[in-house]
Amino acid sequence: MVSVKEDNKVILLALKSIGYIIIALMLVSTLWELIALTTVKPYVPRVESILSKLYIELSQGRLLEDLMITMRRVLLSILLALISGVVLGLISARVSLGYKILRPVILATYPIPHVTLIPILLWILGVEYSKIGVISLIVFYPIAISTMEWSLRTPRDYEYLIETMGGSFYHKLRYVIIPSIIPGLLTGLRIATSTAYAVVFIAESFVLTGGVGAYIEESWHRLDYAGVYAGVILLSATGIATYTIIWLIENAYRRRIE
Repeated sequence: MVSVKEDNKVILLALKSIGYIIIALMLVSTLWELIALTTVKPYVPRVESILSKLYIELSQGRLLEDLMITMRRVLLSILLALISGVVLGLISARVSLGYKILRPVILATYPIPHVTLIPILLWILGVEYSKIGVISLIVFYPIAISTMEWSLRTPRDYEYLIETMGGSFYHKLRYVIIPSIIPGLLTGLRIATSTAYAVVFIAESFVLTGGVGAYIEESWHRLDYAGVYAGVILLSATGIATYTIIWLIENAYRRRIE
């Protein structure tokens, strides 16, 4: 019965979130339409023109194909960053040598503007993998730091209890550390996902080999203003949807452990 109530709360939370997003979109669209009607500038097209362009490009398959390319890059990058971020974050917090060496390295290199490494990664990894590499690198830090900090907040009493019962580090990791870091990890993943969609645009527009970022860049060069906004809307909507899904998972998990 409790689980049913919790599921209903999650559903209501999801509906409220969708409602807020729809209201926000309606307000922005109304404001944009007013600006388009009063300024009459080609770089401020009407909402109808943008939505029409978006529909045509999606129905013809061009923009849908670009979206699939972008999503593949983003999801693969997040997967690589998630695995490496969790592993290295745990080592940095839980292994003595990792805490002394790896942790300072991660914290010291975090502020570096990693997007500037794209030309170097192009030499090393090639065109396609350089994009995945730079996204993974930037997304890695929020995940690794969240894992690092939250793994240091685990209930020590539970760890001592497992030790007194003859449990190994594996048992502490499975029953105490991993469950404790999941809320922080999901928060870091949310931040990382938002960053990933920003970085994928930069990476795709740097070398035009498909993707929504490349579509936006090409539309901009052609002075196809409606196409630029259509690409921006599609990329933004995908980012919002991904962010919302992770946020709902995070809230559902928090409700279950409270």
